[in-house]
Amino acid sequence: MGQGTCKYRKVTRTPQSGENAGKKLWYATAVSDREMSFEDFVTHISEHNSPYSRGTIHGVLMDTLDCLKHLILDGKSVRISDLGLFSIGMTSRGEVSKDKVSAASVQGVHLIVRNTKSWSNAELKKLTKIVAYDEYNTSEDTGGTGKPGGDSNTGDTTQGGGGTQEGGGGTQEGGGGTQEGGSDVGL
Repeated sequence: MGQGTCKYRKVTRTPQSGENAGKKLWYATAVSDREMSFEDFVTHISEHNSPYSRGTIHGVLMDTLDCLKHLILDGKSVRISDLGLFSIGMTSRGEVSKDKVSAASVQGVHLIVRNTKSWSNAELKKLTKIVAYDEYNTSEDTGGTGKPGGDSNTGDTTQGGGGTQEGGGGTQEGGGGTQEGGSDVGL
């Protein structure tokens, strides 16, 4: 696999805990300047030396997603090869005693993806050229629009996150609950 390009944008954050609590500091945060639709992803797979048709790939991926969701919602963790370990997590309101904790204490559920050795943060960093979004915007082809469109992941806050983002330099603030690494994706 060749080297990819990860763009970053400069943002300010004021951590609420830790040695920099209350200090307004500047951080780099990843920018996703393009989103690939599911159908484009299916086409991408079928056009990269795959012996399978778009229809076959589409069907297998749809069935995979349906089964993955069913198993995770049933409380199972699912390892998909070297991609990661998928499981469910939850955020909860703190209660004054163990007896007060109930299903009503749960504020939300989310998908947790824990990366594996070949997708580890250190391995991904080795495979990524990191450039400022502005530098990328002026030095790369922007498709004739003057600038790439899309969303940026500023990561100012993550509900229920808590802790420090590894390799991201910044903190994620949020309400109760814990997360044991990986990335959260809303379910």
